[in-house]
Amino acid sequence: MNKPGYADQDFWIRLIFMIVFWAVLNIAMSIFGIALLILTIIRFGSQYEFPLLNSVVSTTARFIGQIFDFLSFQTEEKPFPFQDWPETPENESKDI
Repeated sequence: MNKPGYADQDFWIRLIFMIVFWAVLNIAMSIFGIALLILTIIRFGSQYEFPLLNSVVSTTARFIGQIFDFLSFQTEEKPFPFQDWPETPENESKDI
């Protein structure tokens, strides 16, 4: 007879990580929203491109996607800091 999921120690460890990453997700989405708002204002007010801010918005979006994948059981890999911070692909950074 198999044990139910809640009897498995890995379930409880993952649940703790999910709660922590849910809190991190809220912070990351706030940072993403503020950076996106600043980037939109800069782009609206001038033709100046701010590559560092573009990179922050892009990598933060990828980080948020990694958290969503972990929280929705799409992957067992934990996001940053358990793996490298997501990078902007070369073709995406040149197109922005």
